[in-house]
Amino acid sequence: MLLICQQISTKVSIPQSARAHIIGKQGSKIKELQERTGARIQVPKIEDVARPVEDDDDAMIDIIVEGNALSVGSAQREVLKIASERAPTVTARLRNIPAELYPFLSGAQNEKLNELEEARSVQIRVPPYHKWRTQPPPQKPLAGKLPVFLPAADDNHITIAGDRPAVQSVRAEIERIAEELQQQITVDQFPINNGRHQFIIGKRGVQPQKFFSDTGCAIILPHNEDDDMVTIIGPPQQTPAARNMAINLAASMQSSSIDISRQHRNAPGTSAAHARNLTQYLRQRKVIEELERAHQAHIVTSLYQDGGAAPWELYSRDYNNAINAQAEITNIVSAHPPSRLATVPVDPFFHMYLQNDITPRVKKDYGVHVVVPQPSEPDAPVLLVFEGETGLNPDYQVPRSQPSPQEIQAFQQALHDAQKHILDIINAQAQIISTSIDVPKM
Repeated sequence: MLLICQQISTKVSIPQSARAHIIGKQGSKIKELQERTGARIQVPKIEDVARPVEDDDDAMIDIIVEGNALSVGSAQREVLKIASERAPTVTARLRNIPAELYPFLSGAQNEKLNELEEARSVQIRVPPYHKWRTQPPPQKPLAGKLPVFLPAADDNHITIAGDRPAVQSVRAEIERIAEELQQQITVDQFPINNGRHQFIIGKRGVQPQKFFSDTGCAIILPHNEDDDMVTIIGPPQQTPAARNMAINLAASMQSSSIDISRQHRNAPGTSAAHARNLTQYLRQRKVIEELERAHQAHIVTSLYQDGGAAPWELYSRDYNNAINAQAEITNIVSAHPPSRLATVPVDPFFHMYLQNDITPRVKKDYGVHVVVPQPSEPDAPVLLVFEGETGLNPDYQVPRSQPSPQEIQAFQQALHDAQKHILDIINAQAQIISTSIDVPKM
Protein backbone atom coordinates (compact mmCIF):
# COMPACT_ATOMS: atom_id res chain seq x y z
CA MET A 1 0.00 0.00 0.00
CA LEU A 2 1.51 3.36 -1.07
CA LEU A 3 1.12 6.28 1.34
CA ILE A 4 1.37 9.81 -0.03
CA CYS A 5 2.12 12.47 2.59
CA GLN A 6 0.49 15.76 1.64
CA GLN A 7 2.82 18.75 1.77
CA ILE A 8 1.52 21.75 3.67
CA SER A 9 2.77 25.26 4.43
CA THR A 10 2.05 27.41 7.47
CA LYS A 11 3.11 30.74 8.97
CA VAL A 12 4.59 31.03 12.44
CA SER A 13 4.62 34.54 13.94
CA ILE A 14 7.56 35.35 16.22
CA PRO A 15 9.04 38.56 17.67
CA GLN A 16 11.69 40.21 15.53
CA SER A 17 14.07 39.97 18.47
CA ALA A 18 13.95 36.15 18.26
CA ARG A 19 14.87 36.05 14.56
CA ALA A 20 18.62 35.78 15.13
CA HIS A 21 18.16 32.93 17.61
CA ILE A 22 16.11 30.91 15.10
CA ILE A 23 18.83 31.31 12.47
CA GLY A 24 21.81 30.76 14.78
CA LYS A 25 25.46 31.51 14.07
CA GLN A 26 26.02 31.29 10.31
CA GLY A 27 22.67 29.49 9.98
CA SER A 28 23.62 26.60 12.28
CA LYS A 29 20.39 26.60 14.33
CA ILE A 30 17.97 26.71 11.43
CA LYS A 31 19.92 23.95 9.70
CA GLU A 32 19.71 21.81 12.84
CA LEU A 33 15.94 22.41 13.13
CA GLN A 34 15.34 21.44 9.51
CA GLU A 35 17.38 18.25 9.81
CA ARG A 36 15.70 17.21 13.07
CA THR A 37 12.12 17.93 12.04
CA GLY A 38 12.30 17.26 8.31
CA ALA A 39 10.55 20.57 7.58
CA ARG A 40 11.76 23.47 5.47
CA ILE A 41 11.97 26.75 7.46
CA GLN A 42 12.13 30.12 5.72
CA VAL A 43 13.04 33.25 7.72
CA PRO A 44 12.54 36.64 6.02
CA LYS A 45 15.65 38.62 5.16
CA ILE A 46 16.38 41.53 7.48
CA GLU A 47 15.84 44.06 4.65
CA ASP A 48 12.35 42.63 4.10
CA VAL A 49 11.35 43.22 7.72
CA ALA A 50 9.11 46.25 8.21
CA ARG A 51 11.08 47.53 11.24
CA PRO A 52 14.67 46.70 12.20
CA VAL A 53 15.08 44.26 15.07
CA GLU A 54 16.79 46.79 17.29
CA ASP A 55 14.05 49.30 16.58
CA ASP A 56 11.02 47.57 18.06
CA ASP A 57 11.09 44.24 19.89
CA ASP A 58 7.30 44.09 19.85
CA ALA A 59 7.04 43.91 16.05
CA MET A 60 6.23 40.45 14.72
CA ILE A 61 7.57 38.66 11.66
CA ASP A 62 6.23 35.57 9.87
CA ILE A 63 8.34 32.46 9.41
CA ILE A 64 7.20 30.00 6.71
CA VAL A 65 7.32 26.29 7.60
CA GLU A 66 6.79 23.70 4.82
CA GLY A 67 6.58 19.91 4.91
CA ASN A 68 4.17 17.16 5.86
CA ALA A 69 1.79 17.63 8.77
CA LEU A 70 4.08 15.83 11.21
CA SER A 71 7.26 17.69 10.31
CA VAL A 72 5.49 21.07 10.15
CA GLY A 73 3.93 20.58 13.57
CA SER A 74 7.27 19.56 15.07
CA ALA A 75 9.11 22.52 13.52
CA GLN A 76 6.39 24.93 14.61
CA ARG A 77 6.71 23.78 18.24
CA GLU A 78 10.50 24.11 18.12
CA VAL A 79 10.37 27.62 16.67
CA LEU A 80 7.81 28.87 19.20
CA LYS A 81 9.80 27.34 22.05
CA ILE A 82 12.96 29.21 21.03
CA ALA A 83 10.99 32.45 20.58
CA SER A 84 9.40 32.19 24.04
CA GLU A 85 12.73 31.40 25.71
CA ARG A 86 14.67 34.14 23.98
CA ALA A 87 12.10 36.93 24.12
CA PRO A 88 10.19 36.66 27.41
CA THR A 89 9.96 40.46 27.53
CA VAL A 90 9.71 43.02 24.75
CA THR A 91 10.03 46.74 24.20
CA ALA A 92 7.60 48.50 21.90
CA ARG A 93 7.87 51.99 20.40
CA LEU A 94 4.66 53.83 19.64
CA ARG A 95 5.56 55.65 16.45
CA ASN A 96 2.07 56.80 15.54
CA ILE A 97 1.38 58.97 18.62
CA PRO A 98 1.70 62.78 18.23
CA ALA A 99 4.01 64.27 20.86
CA GLU A 100 1.44 67.00 21.57
CA LEU A 101 -0.71 64.35 23.24
CA TYR A 102 1.99 63.20 25.67
CA PRO A 103 0.89 65.41 28.62
CA PHE A 104 -2.70 64.17 28.29
CA LEU A 105 -1.60 60.54 28.17
CA SER A 106 0.71 60.94 31.18
CA GLY A 107 -1.39 63.14 33.46
CA ALA A 108 -0.14 66.16 35.40
CA GLN A 109 1.81 64.01 37.88
CA ASN A 110 2.20 60.93 35.65
CA GLU A 111 -0.77 59.42 37.48
CA LYS A 112 -2.27 57.91 34.31
CA LEU A 113 0.99 56.20 33.39
CA ASN A 114 1.49 54.97 36.95
CA GLU A 115 -1.98 53.44 36.92
CA LEU A 116 -1.30 51.58 33.67
CA GLU A 117 2.11 50.41 34.87
CA GLU A 118 0.77 49.04 38.13
CA ALA A 119 -2.27 47.39 36.55
CA ARG A 120 -0.39 45.70 33.69
CA SER A 121 3.11 45.24 35.23
CA VAL A 122 4.86 47.14 32.43
CA GLN A 123 7.25 50.09 32.25
CA ILE A 124 6.17 53.10 30.20
CA ARG A 125 8.39 56.03 29.22
CA VAL A 126 6.87 59.19 27.78
CA PRO A 127 9.45 61.80 26.66
CA PRO A 128 9.10 65.32 28.08
CA TYR A 129 7.88 67.70 25.43
CA HIS A 130 7.38 71.44 25.70
CA LYS A 131 9.60 72.85 22.94
CA TRP A 132 9.46 72.33 19.18
CA ARG A 133 12.80 70.90 18.10
CA THR A 134 12.47 68.60 15.12
CA GLN A 135 9.10 69.34 13.54
CA PRO A 136 6.77 72.31 13.15
CA PRO A 137 3.79 72.75 15.49
CA PRO A 138 0.24 71.95 14.39
CA GLN A 139 -1.55 74.94 12.97
CA LYS A 140 -4.55 76.58 14.60
CA PRO A 141 -7.54 75.04 12.82
CA LEU A 142 -10.27 76.94 11.04
CA ALA A 143 -13.54 77.41 12.90
CA GLY A 144 -15.39 74.12 13.23
CA LYS A 145 -12.40 72.07 12.13
CA LEU A 146 -10.09 69.74 14.07
CA PRO A 147 -6.33 70.36 14.18
CA VAL A 148 -4.00 67.99 12.35
CA PHE A 149 -1.45 66.28 14.62
CA LEU A 150 1.54 64.48 13.11
CA PRO A 151 3.27 61.48 14.72
CA ALA A 152 6.31 62.39 16.85
CA ALA A 153 9.49 62.81 14.83
CA ASP A 154 12.91 61.18 15.20
CA ASP A 155 13.28 59.02 18.31
CA ASN A 156 10.88 61.03 20.44
CA HIS A 157 8.49 58.13 21.02
CA ILE A 158 6.64 56.46 23.88
CA THR A 159 8.19 53.11 24.81
CA ILE A 160 6.55 50.21 26.66
CA ALA A 161 8.55 47.32 28.16
CA GLY A 162 7.26 44.11 29.74
CA ASP A 163 5.67 40.76 28.92
CA ARG A 164 4.41 40.60 25.36
CA PRO A 165 0.68 40.24 26.10
CA ALA A 166 0.80 43.11 28.61
CA VAL A 167 2.77 45.33 26.23
CA GLN A 168 0.35 44.66 23.39
CA SER A 169 -2.61 45.37 25.65
CA VAL A 170 -1.16 48.68 26.92
CA ARG A 171 -0.17 49.67 23.41
CA ALA A 172 -3.71 49.17 22.17
CA GLU A 173 -5.08 51.14 25.13
CA ILE A 174 -2.74 54.12 24.58
CA GLU A 175 -3.50 54.18 20.85
CA ARG A 176 -7.24 54.13 21.59
CA ILE A 177 -6.95 57.04 24.06
CA ALA A 178 -4.77 59.01 21.64
CA GLU A 179 -7.35 58.61 18.89
CA GLU A 180 -10.08 59.89 21.20
CA LEU A 181 -7.96 62.85 22.33
CA GLN A 182 -7.45 64.04 18.77
CA GLN A 183 -11.21 64.45 18.49
CA GLN A 184 -11.48 66.36 21.78
CA ILE A 185 -8.67 68.94 21.82
CA THR A 186 -7.85 72.02 19.79
CA VAL A 187 -4.91 74.37 19.17
CA ASP A 188 -4.59 78.05 20.08
CA GLN A 189 -1.60 80.14 18.99
CA PHE A 190 -0.54 83.68 19.82
CA PRO A 191 2.74 85.68 19.87
CA ILE A 192 4.65 86.58 23.04
CA ASN A 193 8.09 88.18 22.83
CA ASN A 194 10.58 85.30 22.70
CA GLY A 195 12.69 86.81 25.47
CA ARG A 196 9.74 86.36 27.84
CA HIS A 197 9.18 82.67 27.09
CA GLN A 198 11.64 81.72 29.83
CA PHE A 199 9.24 83.21 32.41
CA ILE A 200 6.42 80.96 31.24
CA ILE A 201 8.10 77.55 31.33
CA GLY A 202 11.45 76.67 32.92
CA LYS A 203 13.50 77.59 35.94
CA ARG A 204 12.34 81.23 35.74
CA GLY A 205 8.71 80.24 35.15
CA VAL A 206 6.73 77.13 36.05
CA GLN A 207 7.28 73.50 35.18
CA PRO A 208 5.28 72.13 32.24
CA GLN A 209 3.54 69.70 34.60
CA LYS A 210 2.29 72.55 36.81
CA PHE A 211 1.03 74.50 33.83
CA PHE A 212 -0.87 71.41 32.71
CA SER A 213 -2.18 70.73 36.21
CA ASP A 214 -3.42 74.32 36.63
CA THR A 215 -5.00 74.71 33.20
CA GLY A 216 -5.68 71.24 31.82
CA CYS A 217 -3.75 72.31 28.73
CA ALA A 218 -0.29 71.67 27.33
CA ILE A 219 1.94 74.57 26.31
CA ILE A 220 4.58 74.36 23.59
CA LEU A 221 7.29 76.98 23.12
CA PRO A 222 9.32 77.44 19.93
CA HIS A 223 12.92 76.23 19.99
CA ASN A 224 14.06 78.97 17.61
CA GLU A 225 14.88 82.20 19.43
CA ASP A 226 13.55 84.20 16.47
CA ASP A 227 10.08 82.66 16.79
CA ASP A 228 7.59 84.35 19.13
CA MET A 229 4.63 82.00 18.63
CA VAL A 230 3.30 80.19 21.73
CA THR A 231 1.04 77.16 21.22
CA ILE A 232 -1.65 76.01 23.64
CA ILE A 233 -3.21 72.56 23.21
CA GLY A 234 -6.25 71.43 25.16
CA PRO A 235 -10.04 71.20 25.36
CA PRO A 236 -11.66 74.25 23.67
CA GLN A 237 -13.35 75.37 26.90
CA GLN A 238 -10.00 75.44 28.77
CA THR A 239 -7.61 77.04 26.28
CA PRO A 240 -8.69 80.67 27.07
CA ALA A 241 -7.64 80.27 30.73
CA ALA A 242 -4.36 78.66 29.64
CA ARG A 243 -3.70 81.59 27.30
CA ASN A 244 -4.27 84.06 30.15
CA MET A 245 -1.93 82.14 32.45
CA ALA A 246 0.83 82.16 29.81
CA ILE A 247 0.40 85.91 29.23
CA ASN A 248 0.42 86.67 32.97
CA LEU A 249 3.56 84.61 33.54
CA ALA A 250 5.31 86.31 30.62
CA ALA A 251 4.36 89.76 31.94
CA SER A 252 5.50 89.05 35.51
CA MET A 253 8.99 90.49 34.95
CA GLN A 254 10.27 94.05 34.69
CA SER A 255 11.82 94.56 31.27
CA SER A 256 13.93 97.14 29.48
CA SER A 257 15.72 97.34 26.17
CA ILE A 258 19.34 98.51 25.97
CA ASP A 259 20.67 99.44 22.54
CA ILE A 260 24.42 99.42 23.18
CA SER A 261 25.14 100.69 19.66
CA ARG A 262 23.79 104.12 20.64
CA GLN A 263 26.70 104.72 23.06
CA HIS A 264 29.22 104.66 20.21
CA ARG A 265 27.31 106.13 17.30
CA ASN A 266 30.48 107.36 15.58
CA ALA A 267 32.29 104.01 15.64
CA PRO A 268 34.49 103.42 12.56
CA GLY A 269 32.65 101.18 10.15
CA THR A 270 29.24 101.12 11.84
CA SER A 271 28.01 101.32 15.40
CA ALA A 272 26.05 98.10 14.76
CA ALA A 273 29.26 96.20 13.93
CA HIS A 274 30.90 97.50 17.11
CA ALA A 275 27.84 96.47 19.14
CA ARG A 276 28.07 92.97 17.67
CA ASN A 277 31.78 92.65 18.39
CA LEU A 278 31.38 93.88 21.96
CA THR A 279 28.41 91.58 22.58
CA GLN A 280 30.38 88.61 21.22
CA TYR A 281 33.36 89.44 23.45
CA LEU A 282 31.28 89.89 26.61
CA ARG A 283 29.47 86.62 25.90
CA GLN A 284 32.75 84.78 25.43
CA ARG A 285 34.20 86.34 28.59
CA LYS A 286 30.99 85.27 30.45
CA VAL A 287 30.41 88.85 31.58
CA ILE A 288 26.70 88.50 30.72
CA GLU A 289 26.39 85.57 33.11
CA GLU A 290 28.17 87.51 35.88
CA LEU A 291 25.77 90.43 35.48
CA GLU A 292 22.78 88.08 35.66
CA ARG A 293 24.02 86.52 38.90
CA ALA A 294 24.95 89.84 40.49
CA HIS A 295 21.58 91.46 39.80
CA GLN A 296 19.24 88.45 39.81
CA ALA A 297 18.27 89.33 36.27
CA HIS A 298 18.24 87.74 32.84
CA ILE A 299 19.82 89.36 29.80
CA VAL A 300 18.97 88.31 26.25
CA THR A 301 21.57 89.14 23.59
CA SER A 302 21.03 88.30 19.92
CA LEU A 303 23.49 88.62 17.04
CA TYR A 304 22.28 89.31 13.51
CA GLN A 305 23.60 87.42 10.53
CA ASP A 306 24.26 90.69 8.69
CA GLY A 307 26.86 91.75 11.25
CA GLY A 308 24.80 93.69 13.79
CA ALA A 309 23.44 93.02 17.25
CA ALA A 310 19.89 93.38 18.53
CA PRO A 311 19.28 95.65 21.53
CA TRP A 312 19.87 93.77 24.76
CA GLU A 313 16.74 92.77 26.64
CA LEU A 314 16.97 92.98 30.43
CA TYR A 315 14.44 91.18 32.65
CA SER A 316 14.13 91.29 36.43
CA ARG A 317 11.35 90.82 38.98
CA ASP A 318 12.83 93.60 41.11
CA TYR A 319 12.84 97.17 39.79
CA ASN A 320 15.97 98.19 41.74
CA ASN A 321 17.91 95.21 40.38
CA ALA A 322 16.88 96.16 36.86
CA ILE A 323 18.07 99.76 37.28
CA ASN A 324 21.40 98.68 38.81
CA ALA A 325 22.03 96.13 36.08
CA GLN A 326 21.26 98.67 33.39
CA ALA A 327 23.66 101.17 34.95
CA GLU A 328 26.46 98.61 35.10
CA ILE A 329 25.91 97.61 31.48
CA THR A 330 26.15 101.26 30.46
CA ASN A 331 29.45 101.59 32.33
CA ILE A 332 30.92 98.46 30.72
CA VAL A 333 29.95 99.63 27.24
CA SER A 334 31.48 103.06 27.91
CA ALA A 335 34.70 101.36 29.00
CA HIS A 336 34.92 99.53 25.66
CA PRO A 337 34.98 102.13 22.89
CA PRO A 338 35.81 101.08 19.32
CA SER A 339 39.46 101.91 19.98
CA ARG A 340 39.62 99.01 22.43
CA LEU A 341 38.53 96.44 19.83
CA ALA A 342 39.86 95.45 16.43
CA THR A 343 39.32 92.69 13.90
CA VAL A 344 41.70 90.73 11.72
CA PRO A 345 40.66 88.55 8.74
CA VAL A 346 41.96 85.01 9.10
CA ASP A 347 41.07 82.05 6.89
CA PRO A 348 38.95 79.56 8.91
CA PHE A 349 41.53 76.89 8.04
CA PHE A 350 43.87 78.52 10.57
CA HIS A 351 41.32 79.05 13.36
CA MET A 352 42.31 75.94 15.30
CA TYR A 353 46.01 76.77 14.99
CA LEU A 354 45.31 80.34 16.03
CA GLN A 355 43.26 79.23 19.03
CA ASN A 356 45.79 76.73 20.33
CA ASP A 357 49.20 78.21 19.45
CA ILE A 358 48.97 81.93 18.77
CA THR A 359 46.28 83.22 21.15
CA PRO A 360 48.18 82.54 24.43
CA ARG A 361 51.27 84.38 23.14
CA VAL A 362 49.25 87.35 21.90
CA LYS A 363 47.64 87.72 25.32
CA LYS A 364 50.96 87.44 27.15
CA ASP A 365 53.02 89.67 24.83
CA TYR A 366 50.46 92.34 23.90
CA GLY A 367 47.73 92.13 26.57
CA VAL A 368 45.20 91.40 23.82
CA HIS A 369 42.39 88.88 24.24
CA VAL A 370 41.54 86.96 21.06
CA VAL A 371 38.03 85.74 20.20
CA VAL A 372 38.11 83.09 17.46
CA PRO A 373 34.80 82.71 15.56
CA GLN A 374 32.68 79.61 16.10
CA PRO A 375 32.62 76.98 13.31
CA SER A 376 29.07 78.18 12.54
CA GLU A 377 30.52 81.62 11.61
CA PRO A 378 33.12 80.79 8.94
CA ASP A 379 33.03 84.29 7.42
CA ALA A 380 33.42 86.20 10.71
CA PRO A 381 36.76 87.90 11.42
CA VAL A 382 38.92 87.17 14.45
CA LEU A 383 38.17 89.68 17.20
CA LEU A 384 40.90 91.39 19.27
CA VAL A 385 40.16 93.15 22.57
CA PHE A 386 42.78 94.97 24.64
CA GLU A 387 42.81 93.91 28.29
CA GLY A 388 46.35 94.73 29.40
CA GLU A 389 48.44 92.76 31.85
CA THR A 390 45.48 92.29 34.20
CA GLY A 391 43.79 90.21 31.51
CA LEU A 392 46.13 87.34 32.43
CA ASN A 393 44.51 87.15 35.87
CA PRO A 394 41.94 84.31 36.06
CA ASP A 395 39.70 86.65 38.09
CA TYR A 396 39.91 89.44 35.53
CA GLN A 397 37.07 91.93 35.73
CA VAL A 398 36.25 93.94 32.62
CA PRO A 399 36.69 97.70 33.16
CA ARG A 400 33.71 99.86 34.01
CA SER A 401 35.02 103.37 33.46
CA GLN A 402 35.65 105.42 30.35
CA PRO A 403 39.32 105.27 29.29
CA SER A 404 41.58 108.33 29.16
CA PRO A 405 43.19 109.57 25.89
CA GLN A 406 46.52 108.08 27.01
CA GLU A 407 44.88 104.70 27.62
CA ILE A 408 43.20 104.80 24.22
CA GLN A 409 46.58 105.43 22.59
CA ALA A 410 47.96 102.35 24.40
CA PHE A 411 44.98 100.29 23.20
CA GLN A 412 45.54 101.23 19.61
CA GLN A 413 49.28 100.52 19.65
CA ALA A 414 48.84 97.10 21.29
CA LEU A 415 46.05 96.13 18.89
CA HIS A 416 48.13 97.24 15.89
CA ASP A 417 51.10 95.18 17.07
CA ALA A 418 48.91 92.15 17.77
CA GLN A 419 47.29 92.37 14.34
CA LYS A 420 50.68 92.51 12.64
CA HIS A 421 51.99 89.61 14.71
CA ILE A 422 49.02 87.39 13.80
CA LEU A 423 49.10 88.25 10.10
CA ASP A 424 52.86 87.71 9.88
CA ILE A 425 52.51 84.22 11.34
CA ILE A 426 49.51 83.28 9.20
CA ASN A 427 51.07 84.62 6.00
CA ALA A 428 54.25 82.66 6.71
CA GLN A 429 52.30 79.42 6.50
CA ALA A 430 52.08 77.51 3.26
CA GLN A 431 49.63 79.04 0.81
CA ILE A 432 46.33 77.18 0.72
CA ILE A 433 45.40 75.90 -2.70
CA SER A 434 42.57 73.71 -3.92
CA THR A 435 42.48 71.36 -6.85
CA SER A 436 40.19 68.70 -8.24
CA ILE A 437 41.23 65.15 -8.94
CA ASP A 438 39.41 62.40 -10.77
CA VAL A 439 38.87 59.25 -8.77
CA PRO A 440 37.95 56.16 -10.81
CA LYS A 441 34.71 54.43 -9.84
CA MET A 442 35.14 51.13 -8.04
